[in-house]
Amino acid sequence: MSQVPLVPDPGQPTSDQRIDKSVTATDPEAVDKAAAETRKLLDSARDKGFRISPEGVEPLKKALANMQSRLDELLARHAAVLSQRPKLGSHPYGQTVADHDLKSGSGDTTSATTVLKALVKVIENADKALDIALRNYQEEESETARNVSGKQA
Repeated sequence: MSQVPLVPDPGQPTSDQRIDKSVTATDPEAVDKAAAETRKLLDSARDKGFRISPEGVEPLKKALANMQSRLDELLARHAAVLSQRPKLGSHPYGQTVADHDLKSGSGDTTSATTVLKALVKVIENADKALDIALRNYQEEESETARNVSGKQA
């Protein structure tokens, strides 16, 4: 019996169109850990403990720019919606659920909007670290070239 290949239903939203999938993937604890590691990377680059070649930095910066673009798009498309209190009626249960939805969308430190903004900062710091590391690499290359040319003279 042959297997039929899985074909996505064209009527269903793609993963890019689903805010719920994107938001649940941004766990506040995971973003906090990523932020801490990115700060370490930035500190290392500033202390000249991290260098990267132009060839090595290019795909990383491209990936960061892609992530930044996607986050900017998500925030632009959904931040306004996440910061609005949903209209779930005037009864107490509807009010309670609406309050909870508003809080989880944009109202506290673990809200979707806050976590996405923290992830933007992680990307910015990673990009800075790569810029500094590239500069470190270029300075080291220049120093090596000066040393080699000085020994040949």
